[in-house]
Amino acid sequence: MQQEAMASLASLRDDGKNKALLIASTGTGKTYLSIFDVKQMQPKRVLYVAHRDMILHKSEESFKNLLPEIKTGFLGGGIKDFDADFIFASVATLRQDDILQKFTKNHFDYIIIDEVHHAGADSYQKIIDYFTPKFLLGLTATPERTDGFDIYSLFENTIAYEIRLQKALEEDLLCPFHYYGLSDLTVNGQLVDDKTEFKNLVSTERIHHIEKALKTYRSYEYAVKGLIFCSRIEEAYELSKQLNQDGFYTKALCGTDDDKTRERVIEELESDTNPLQYIISVDIFNEGVDIPCVNQIVMLRPTQSSIIFVQQLGRGLRKTIEKKYVSVIDFIGNYENNFFIPIALFSDNSYDKDSIRRHMTSGTASLPGTSSIQINEIAKQRIYESISNAKFNRGKFLQGEYKKLKMRLAHFPSMVDFVDNGFIDPLLFIDYAGSYYEFKTKFEKNIPELAPCYRTSLQFISLEFAHGFRLHELLILKTLLDKDSVSIDEFKIQIEKFGFSFDNDDIDGMIHTLSPDYYGRVIIKSCGLPEKA
Repeated sequence: MQQEAMASLASLRDDGKNKALLIASTGTGKTYLSIFDVKQMQPKRVLYVAHRDMILHKSEESFKNLLPEIKTGFLGGGIKDFDADFIFASVATLRQDDILQKFTKNHFDYIIIDEVHHAGADSYQKIIDYFTPKFLLGLTATPERTDGFDIYSLFENTIAYEIRLQKALEEDLLCPFHYYGLSDLTVNGQLVDDKTEFKNLVSTERIHHIEKALKTYRSYEYAVKGLIFCSRIEEAYELSKQLNQDGFYTKALCGTDDDKTRERVIEELESDTNPLQYIISVDIFNEGVDIPCVNQIVMLRPTQSSIIFVQQLGRGLRKTIEKKYVSVIDFIGNYENNFFIPIALFSDNSYDKDSIRRHMTSGTASLPGTSSIQINEIAKQRIYESISNAKFNRGKFLQGEYKKLKMRLAHFPSMVDFVDNGFIDPLLFIDYAGSYYEFKTKFEKNIPELAPCYRTSLQFISLEFAHGFRLHELLILKTLLDKDSVSIDEFKIQIEKFGFSFDNDDIDGMIHTLSPDYYGRVIIKSCGLPEKA
């Protein structure tokens, strides 16, 4: 990973590029990759920018470990240290005019923006627009944005290196995890769902259900160090109170707690002498925090997106010498978005329901390395129901997925681009609009106009053949596009290259299928094709 990333960054600079994105899954060491590239480029002055002081302190420590000779300064948390060649600055402090203008535009040779998916904010834009470094590096695990801001274009669509969760596990860069999908409780006759009342979330019955799982799904070789993610702030504090009453050692944190408070509590969790076992929060630990000791992740909230799921999972995937695996306990209620669980666990972004179901069926076999998945039957049925009920063919959803890839590529994506980049199954566009061309005409302005006869023919071919259930039909279509005719013997040779046997019945069926006589009047009329006389 390190060698590939360094070679790519050096090659980009040799080609005249002065900015790039580095996309790496949580726990793989994005900060260290940036330090290695600093060593490689050897700039005189470096600026490291992040939105939280905690990130900056950790990053500064990492830089000093690998580059002990450097002099560092800090801008944030009331500290304003300008007299250093390596400055670590919070966005909130650096964006201030009196701070920003203490530097010339080309003061820094190398600028690193951590958690750069936040760069759509005005504060980030102000900083990025002000400076003109020799090289600008953006670090993120999740470049995809929900607000529509194009992170890719900010870096001229230049990706220096990318490694997502699945590949990171394959390359043994992350700690293996054991995922336990448990059915959440029925409280007072009601299933826990997206609208469950607070009193049921913290009922004695549910608390005991949680406590049993915490004790069951953990390693007793070392002390438990866990993060618990809740759906509401009041739930986090009440859960902490009740767990402590029952002999656990927990603390709750929320967005109103300042960085000093958060850092102090994290240090308590990391300490071998402090009894703290769990930090309970809602979403403040989704990103921007590094706690390598975490060996148990507990999800007590509905999965709202695969990105958030992977972010929370990633809090425990940092490798340490002592940690053999991470226990992930997911309490699966009757949530609408349970389908995000297999999408996240198996990194299947196709949104193909059959593909997602196959992953659910294969379970652990679909994961690389020694990670494992166990989901009890009730929870599994809830996930299957969510997959069945999911509406992946809605126009708004498809438009969002289309825009994500368009921003990444900086051009209109082809159907093959979606497959090559591991994005949504492009056949969903056909299911929605009749053809990919028709989909694009609904959401794009500058699509070349096709004559009506071509549009209807394209729709007919898309609907009848694109799903590719019969390989030989697609192959004969491609062959006939390449040349006017092909003999049956020639075609047999071609199909056999794919490992398929082919007999006369198959040939007769194929010829019949490709004949206009095969298609009924309803199908022909629905595609706008002229009916037979």
